[in-house]
Amino acid sequence: MAGNRKAEKAASELLEECWDGTLPIDPVRIAKSLGVEVLDTFLKPDVSGALVKKQGKDPSILLNAEDSRNRKRFTCAHELGHYIRRAARPEQQYEYVDYRDARSSTGTDEEERYANSFAASLLMPEVAVKAFNEQDIPAFRMAKIFGVSPESMQYRLDNLGLS
Repeated sequence: MAGNRKAEKAASELLEECWDGTLPIDPVRIAKSLGVEVLDTFLKPDVSGALVKKQGKDPSILLNAEDSRNRKRFTCAHELGHYIRRAARPEQQYEYVDYRDARSSTGTDEEERYANSFAASLLMPEVAVKAFNEQDIPAFRMAKIFGVSPESMQYRLDNLGLS
């Protein structure tokens, strides 16, 4: 759970810097504000996205053009989580490619858990989720407001102890 708290804290700090308060939060705009290019492209069907950093070039987030709008938003936020975590650890290799694939959602890899928690925290900020929950807004309606899938919304409510 400590990794989840770190991811939530990093997402919260990024929101303080980059979020204008409107919903749904635009992870592409946030990425671009950090100098990360975001591109829709055709990837293998089992790959939702990737974070690519080559020496001498700005980082890029690749999103699978075939995915739904909500999935692309979550993937962008997920890859942004990888970027933020790597930027905080400059001792890591300079060139890398991280893929968001089926392994990302299994919860077995610590890096992937961090990126998933970061994405959920970025797209569904705790303060906003709690405010809507206090107003008895149903989860399916919150999902529309936050621009996420109903499953992601329910998972976030569960993780915040609000369901």
